[in-house]
Amino acid sequence: TSLSSRSNLEHQFRQQIDRALEQVAQVLDNTKHPKICEDVHHTYEDKYLLAELLTNTALASQLTCLSHLGIDQETLGKLVGWAGGSRTVTLSFACTRKCSFNREVQYEQDSKTKHVTEVSTSSGHGAKWESKVVTTITEYYWDFNVAMELVAFVGTGEGEGERIQLLSREGQHEIKTSSDNAPYPETVIAPPIEVNISDFLGLIQPNSSELTFKIDREHEDTHTPRRNQDVDKVEVQLHGIGSWAGRITQYLTHDLLRVNTVDKPSLDMRALNTDGVLSPVLPLFEDRDAAQPIEAASAEQAQLALMAKLSDNRPAESKLMLTSDVNALLDEERKSLGRKMVELGEVFADPSALVSSFEARLCVVLLHMQHIQSQHLSAINYIEEMLRAQLIGAIGKVVTPDDFSEYLRFHNNKLFKPEYAPQPCSYAIRRTEHHSPQGQISIERKPDSGDSIAEPIPTIVNHSQASCEMKVQLSASTEISFGGDRFVHGFLCHKFSRQPKPRFNFVARARQFSSFIVLLGKISGPQSFDPTYGMIVRNKDEFELPLDLETIPTPKEFKDAIQSLSPEQREFCQAFRSMQLESTLFGVVVIQIKPQLEKLLKLAPDGLAKEIDLTEKLMELFIKYQIPSDLLAFEEGPEEISERDPRRLEAVKHHVGEMFAMINAEKDRELAEREQEAEHARAQNMMDQYSRCVAMEEQCVSLSMVEEECYMEEECKPRRHVLKKKGMSKEKRGKHSAAPMNNTQTTSPAPESAPTEEPAAEHTQQPGSSAGTAGSGIDYTQIPKQLDSKFEALDSDAALRPTIIKPGSVWTHKAKKALLAAPTTSTMSTDQQKSKKEEAFDLLDGLTRAGALNCEHASLHVVLAATHCFDLELVDTVVQRNINPIEKVERSTLIMANTIHQASVQDMVTTSDYERLEQANPELVEQLPRALCQA
Repeated sequence: TSLSSRSNLEHQFRQQIDRALEQVAQVLDNTKHPKICEDVHHTYEDKYLLAELLTNTALASQLTCLSHLGIDQETLGKLVGWAGGSRTVTLSFACTRKCSFNREVQYEQDSKTKHVTEVSTSSGHGAKWESKVVTTITEYYWDFNVAMELVAFVGTGEGEGERIQLLSREGQHEIKTSSDNAPYPETVIAPPIEVNISDFLGLIQPNSSELTFKIDREHEDTHTPRRNQDVDKVEVQLHGIGSWAGRITQYLTHDLLRVNTVDKPSLDMRALNTDGVLSPVLPLFEDRDAAQPIEAASAEQAQLALMAKLSDNRPAESKLMLTSDVNALLDEERKSLGRKMVELGEVFADPSALVSSFEARLCVVLLHMQHIQSQHLSAINYIEEMLRAQLIGAIGKVVTPDDFSEYLRFHNNKLFKPEYAPQPCSYAIRRTEHHSPQGQISIERKPDSGDSIAEPIPTIVNHSQASCEMKVQLSASTEISFGGDRFVHGFLCHKFSRQPKPRFNFVARARQFSSFIVLLGKISGPQSFDPTYGMIVRNKDEFELPLDLETIPTPKEFKDAIQSLSPEQREFCQAFRSMQLESTLFGVVVIQIKPQLEKLLKLAPDGLAKEIDLTEKLMELFIKYQIPSDLLAFEEGPEEISERDPRRLEAVKHHVGEMFAMINAEKDRELAEREQEAEHARAQNMMDQYSRCVAMEEQCVSLSMVEEECYMEEECKPRRHVLKKKGMSKEKRGKHSAAPMNNTQTTSPAPESAPTEEPAAEHTQQPGSSAGTAGSGIDYTQIPKQLDSKFEALDSDAALRPTIIKPGSVWTHKAKKALLAAPTTSTMSTDQQKSKKEEAFDLLDGLTRAGALNCEHASLHVVLAATHCFDLELVDTVVQRNINPIEKVERSTLIMANTIHQASVQDMVTTSDYERLEQANPELVEQLPRALCQA
């Protein structure tokens, strides 16, 4: 239910309670001070007692209504005995209607208008006569018989003594029509309207007729006073009775009572209501501070004429109303319902009418039964709404999933030791700690609501150094390898019902005059990475890729689903799930370009650190022109030159200068050729025009075309003049084509200088290796399977779902076309994404000499995700299920941390929290020891 609907329902219910309190004050003496629950201080146990009292009161009230339907004490005892024998007891309402032709009546009816005609003659005599229209009317009379019966039966009701008639009535009426067509079928036997009341009767003590409903607080399905199997079972029974009463009322008021009979009197149908009838199902507490000392129930109270009374078994310190007071309210309900029956007998006094006091009383009793069921549901729900209001009042706000995420970050920082605590998934791209960052990568989440800034997600991180290299297949013929840092991230997402789809983004940002390569894909083997996307991030570029999270079934759901499959079907499902689990490994590879350029060109480490212009030119040569690295690298000669000799750098600069000179010369030659081709095309066009003019002159030979010839002559003169002036002979064109290009520019213009940008303050974290690191020899493809097996063993709620992370299709790219230009934002299409990937692969191919050189300055980030799913909204999870979601997510976090860090709970958490966990969840602590998952 939405917040506005819930507020409206609560307001309506509060108005009903206020009106009922006025009636209660008239019934009880002035020493009693009943108040609505929220206005009286009470305990949590009082809420359970109140739910039991409300349910017993609703059952007693329904018995009062049944007493007006023909069930007396003797009949009730027999029905309770039937239900106690584990047999089904049913109430059934049946109605049979018959319509048959009786007679035909004809009569004449004069019209109210008369026509007078006067006739006179010339002799003075006259005559006058009158005329009128007489209509013969034929009417058809039909006998309309109705027979109604309300019975109670056990089983099928076909055996002897298994059926009790509670109410019955037969009536004969006449219907008049103007047509000989029957107004209703000859015989209509309506389907019986039935309800099973066995569970209802099972709550009544056979001997004392006391109601014994009680909530089993120790049952595993008992969550709150409202959410438990006992209340749900009674509510289903009461809903069935209310629905049964509603269907009978609908039949009587809409199908039967609307039949127009000849003897139908003018009746006030508005009298069919429950106004003035007290509903005793009220969530009230007794204000003990203001009440007088509790007195024992009087003998008069003990002799109330009720079908069933409530037993007095409440604790003395409870805030519940006295049982004698509740019984007094039940008795007042009985009396007020009796007064209503008397009023209906006066309004519907004719016993032979179609709507007699029998039908009227039956309708009102059934309406009150519906009201009791609705009142009980509202009162029980009120207890839950009171819990909700108290929870929100204690915190001061409605807690949202964003608030819950913020608390988890706070909680985990206190739960884990610093070296094991979750870290923001944001990492600076740098060679060493002594070097300035080249850029940054991060996985960020935008809040579900509002315009808050996206923040990096917290992940459990295991950092290690690679002892063996990972392979990346760029093409069928090229495979590169890289080493560097290894990061295994465990990300635990949580999702509540109706929570908006989380918005995650992978973000890669580069600083000015900096560059690196990013590959995104999945881990396809123990030492192989399968890239799906790639990009070069350079010079203030910012790529933002949406990440879609797709959950797969929990281990328990998967196991239950394949349990009844054939062996072949089971093998198919298991193979497919194995692929899904490995797909939960989302990989990000970052390769730094500048260190790889130094290695490729045989320069000293940091040789290009301050060579900004040279680095930009090298990037242009490799990316734009795809120049082979052999043409640019330093070549070893007979003379041995040390690694840091400046001549190495000068040689590379010289090779780059010569390469740009050659490129610029080629550009000038191509430009000159294009100009010549354009000039030749223009000259050829004019020659064609001149030829057309000459041809037209030769055709003008007749005398009649002299004037046109002169006109053509005048038109062609300026064109011939232009051709003679601009046209060139074949010799001149040949000489011009053979002329050498002596003015070719041999040096490239240097890029505009700009002030060096100060490095911005970064919010990045580089967690070190944890104490439980298993080393870089981990087979990453085995981690999802280990995590899945732990989910199956330790996730008792079956709420943890392995999650696949996939980049979305709509990317955002922010870039600056020039150093001083304003940044622009664009959306990348699929073709542009493919182009960026090919560009990155081509650069990697060049930087590694088609895989001959490995990439040492690289890092691999493996992100393993799982989602803890809750069936309800956040507040409803706490209020309705009585679940602390913090404890549930904490358990899931410890399971994931144990898998990622390969460390025991005692190693990872603080001492105080370990003692708490050991007492609260010893099984979890015992089943999460230190473990290694070496390849």
